[in-house]
Amino acid sequence: MAIRERARQLYARWLNRRLPPARSQQLNQRSVFIFPSSYGFLYLLIVVSLFIGGINYENNLIMALAFLLVSLFVVAILHTFRNLSGVEIRAGGYESGFAGDRGSLEVVLTAADGHPHRALEFRWPGGQGGELSVEPGEEKSLWLTVPLSRRGRIHPGRLLVRSTWPLGWLRAWSLVDLDHRCLAWPRPLPGGDCPSGGGDETEGRRIRVQGSDDFQGLRGYVSGDSPRLVDWKAYARSGDLYTKLFADPAEGWLWLEWERMTGQDAETRLARLSWWVLEMERRRRRYGLRIPGTELAPSLGVDHRREALDSLALYGES
Repeated sequence: MAIRERARQLYARWLNRRLPPARSQQLNQRSVFIFPSSYGFLYLLIVVSLFIGGINYENNLIMALAFLLVSLFVVAILHTFRNLSGVEIRAGGYESGFAGDRGSLEVVLTAADGHPHRALEFRWPGGQGGELSVEPGEEKSLWLTVPLSRRGRIHPGRLLVRSTWPLGWLRAWSLVDLDHRCLAWPRPLPGGDCPSGGGDETEGRRIRVQGSDDFQGLRGYVSGDSPRLVDWKAYARSGDLYTKLFADPAEGWLWLEWERMTGQDAETRLARLSWWVLEMERRRRRYGLRIPGTELAPSLGVDHRREALDSLALYGES
């Protein structure tokens, strides 16, 4: 076992030197490996048998056939290699998921050498594979699943890119590190009291927020403000951008707070907070989040839910 682990470490270091991590990589003779497939070995066995038979029976026609088949094999090597070489692979977007489930990573392909590339297969370690062809001038993307074994940023490992096109006699492949990562949210753990503050202790106050019902006025537009809150009528009249301000009563808002979950380890707190984020969304209750190093103002909706879960996923990571 020690020898096998040592060999695995040496192989990983060699790959890192030959194929260092990069967000975009174009395959070439340095990054593409090629070897006969099982059909290729069978083909070569038949060729060798024909050659030996031609020598044994002094049959020039059989020997000529053997040489012809060898030349076809050499041409197949060139075409199989060229089908993979020249492809540019780029890291795209990602879709998060809960720890223990699966996420998705996007791989973007272009034919950087101006040649078509057919039937390319892609797979992250432990994930489901996919197949894609790309023509010159095209840009195509493929979403591939990756297992999310733990909370936080997940590096799926090296992406396997392979092809047996056109005849299946050879297998060309590459192992590229796109430095691509997926985010795994804490797996929700139901139960326990809601770790929240707010409600009655802020009764009677009104707090300015964006996206509520009680209009309070306008302020100058700040880069990053939601287009939904821009006063487009005022813009049409004056040509200046203004953002609408609203207010809501503070009662009914909840803060999901780390400090209220005493006697529990960090991962348990994160798992329960994750469940309460989903529960607040289900109940349509505005909620904020306070954990060490992060505070999210109360809000509601898909974007707020994702931001809260992302904050929980990244807790403790630099």
